[in-house]
Amino acid sequence: MLLNRLRDFLLSVLVLILLSGCDKDVSVNPDEPQPSKGKIIVNSDPSGFLIYLNNRNTGSITPDSILFMNPGDYQITLKKNYFRDTSVVIHLAEDQELSVNIDLLKNEAMLGKLYIFSIPAGASIYINDSLTQRVTPYTFSHLLPGEYNVKLTYPQFRSITFDVTITSNQTSSYSKSLQDTSVWVDYQVSNSGIASNTLSSIAIDNFGTKWIGSLDKGLIKFDEVEFVNYNTSNSGIPSNRVLTVETDQQNNVWVGTQNGIGKFDGANWTVYNKNNSGLLSNEIYSIKVDQQNTLWVGASSGLYKYDGSAWNRFNDSSLSIWVNDIELDNDNIWIATNDGVVKFNNGSFQYYPQSFYNYPTVIVSSVAKDLTGNIWFCHKNSGSLRNGVSYFNGSQFTNMYIGSHINSMNHICVDMYNNKWISTSEGLAKLNASNDMVIYNKYNSLISSDLISSSAIDKNGVLWITNSNYGLNKFKFNQNN
Repeated sequence: MLLNRLRDFLLSVLVLILLSGCDKDVSVNPDEPQPSKGKIIVNSDPSGFLIYLNNRNTGSITPDSILFMNPGDYQITLKKNYFRDTSVVIHLAEDQELSVNIDLLKNEAMLGKLYIFSIPAGASIYINDSLTQRVTPYTFSHLLPGEYNVKLTYPQFRSITFDVTITSNQTSSYSKSLQDTSVWVDYQVSNSGIASNTLSSIAIDNFGTKWIGSLDKGLIKFDEVEFVNYNTSNSGIPSNRVLTVETDQQNNVWVGTQNGIGKFDGANWTVYNKNNSGLLSNEIYSIKVDQQNTLWVGASSGLYKYDGSAWNRFNDSSLSIWVNDIELDNDNIWIATNDGVVKFNNGSFQYYPQSFYNYPTVIVSSVAKDLTGNIWFCHKNSGSLRNGVSYFNGSQFTNMYIGSHINSMNHICVDMYNNKWISTSEGLAKLNASNDMVIYNKYNSLISSDLISSSAIDKNGVLWITNSNYGLNKFKFNQNN
């Protein structure tokens, strides 16, 4: 009996619980509150400012709108790089659409100043490629904050371009020195379109175009407007390591490389090497073209002649001649070799032994004829004998020494004034017609480097100089100095 009553009681409780759950399932919640219809429209002049609301980044940039705003007071702050922060306080009514227009240009403190100073003074100022009609030194006022590009130009000085930053309510100051190009001009990878700083040789054709040999980037053409590079990737040149360059009367360019000769006619390349010509070696150190347009080639395997159809090799069976340079002297060909001075005439060699003629050393790197008929030679160190230059007047050698005992004599060029320009590892030496010497180096001139590899004179009397590590130099020298 007691168990039955307990069972009935538990069943009653269970029914009440179930009925209570069903009531909750069918109950209806009150309506969700509707979002506020307040709206803030933020405009700025200039545009592009990040919008902060009560010091919170909204992620919006002017012009933009902030939606679903409750009524109340708000602080709007505009932020942009280089500009001062600008804040305004507004009151937004219930469901109000409020436009906030902020003109930052009316605030003088929002603008900046730019001061530019240059050496020399009086340089024309360009801002973002537009000429300002102002010259240095000058202060520009009322500038919008931001980044600008500035260029300074001055006659016979290299123009300079740089970026500046203007900040609100500040004066940004910049001081620049322009490079004097009235006498010296340098062309390097960092400041021009030249492909390489490691240059070996130069030749100038009848049009005044410069053809420059590099040791790593092939051949470089320069017409004083633009540089053009010819390498193994974009042309038929046999190697990127150019050892010598020459031009002929038809303005063909002959390029001696470590992998043979390349002839360039302005459009097409023809290659001559030991596989397809009479050459026995591919290392070409000197090329000269005579009045009959015959090619004379100096190589590690001797002297060669090419008349356009046939190759002839000349060498001495008693001594293998390594030709470093050649110079044409009427019917004579003077040869700079690793074993001294040699003259070639009518198929035979004549030796001028160092032991007899007492010139500086047997390692002769370059040869050139001056306007009086003397033959000049550059000599490199050999054993205990020191470097130097010598000239031969037809009967004897006269020696001259330049710089220190470790100075390397690399190349000789003779100009129309009978100046002898000696390229050395300690600068550029000039011997005038009387053989008075002046040395130009990086301490007393604007030459780029003391490591001079070669030079050539153009028809205007301007000297062009190749450096072993710092590109090309143009030297507008004064003959009276």
